[in-house]
Amino acid sequence: MAKHILSVLVENHAGVLSRVAGLFSRRGFNIDSLAVGITENPEVSRMTIGVDGDEHAVEQVSKQLNKLIDVI
Repeated sequence: MAKHILSVLVENHAGVLSRVAGLFSRRGFNIDSLAVGITENPEVSRMTIGVDGDEHAVEQVSKQLNKLIDVI
């Protein structure tokens, strides 16, 4: 399995981290690293997520992330 880094822009409010982490959990991924910080716009945060997985599985999770309502 290869290491993948995903960078995700999300709305900056309570519960977003839980929804993103829940998506990875449901798909059987372990989050190896996670960093979250606000952007120039205080209403938007950037999540940098490190996971191990094959290319196809990570691509599927990425597509599902984009469907979450809080992901920009």
